[in-house]
Amino acid sequence: MTEKERQFVQAMVKVGHPKVKAQEIGHQMGQKPGYISVYRRKLIDDQIIMPASYGYVQFMLPFFDRFVEEQIMFDEF
Repeated sequence: MTEKERQFVQAMVKVGHPKVKAQEIGHQMGQKPGYISVYRRKLIDDQIIMPASYGYVQFMLPFFDRFVEEQIMFDEF
């Protein structure tokens, strides 16, 4: 994953919901919706996330959010 894709995934985890609205991800990252949509599409194509419903995404793999959360803690340590 690129650095921006990692930031997108980490923002999803920080929101703390299984289904995350793209607007909340943009707010976490401090970016506009157009910027977010590029990385959203790349992560969907790479099968890391999937559309959950209109405007929402969720992780494709079970427990991937926990893995990312551990990586965030590891990076901060």
